[in-house]
Amino acid sequence: MEKQIFLAPAIMSVLLVVFSSNVISYAHEERLYSIGDKDYWITVGSINEPVFVDDKSGAEAFILLADPSDPLNPESNGTVPVEGLDKFLKFEISAGDKKKIMSIKPAWNDPGHYESTFYPTIETTYNYKLIGMINNVTIALDYQCNENLLDPTTNLNSTEQISDNVLLKSKTGGFGCPQSRQDVGFPEPFTSNQDLVNMIKEVIK
Repeated sequence: MEKQIFLAPAIMSVLLVVFSSNVISYAHEERLYSIGDKDYWITVGSINEPVFVDDKSGAEAFILLADPSDPLNPESNGTVPVEGLDKFLKFEISAGDKKKIMSIKPAWNDPGHYESTFYPTIETTYNYKLIGMINNVTIALDYQCNENLLDPTTNLNSTEQISDNVLLKSKTGGFGCPQSRQDVGFPEPFTSNQDLVNMIKEVIK
């Protein structure tokens, strides 16, 4: 009986780790790039997913130098977080016809993790373009949220030339777009800032 009591928490811990890993992999888009003479895993998504309109969120990137002995495995022990890229990279955030260049900052106590914080104000498709330089090569890498939350994954089975000295080798996963809070507001329905602006415009017509 004692063995069963001690074994159950251990099993639950293992299941929690496995489940958490799966959630992380599908909440962001993982890509393997050859940039110059090196391979990099560059994973991009939104901060604090799932994201709702007017949440504090933003774009984030996890950048790892791939393991030369196992480059197709982003979880390999030989991967190395790439630090110091906040000096060379920015995010271009776009939604509809609006664009904004945003600096990135290293996440606290998490090497290779970079963030650009913003508040999504409308429910639409957001595009995160990582621009700048890695390994002395100019990059412009587009990532886009997927409105189909039931099937956010995309996979690439062949290589794709992105630009000079930048080759996409692998792609998997995806991330959702900001959602309306109307169905999740409690105890009162939530009204977004944009909805309030529209109401005021109607009143003063």
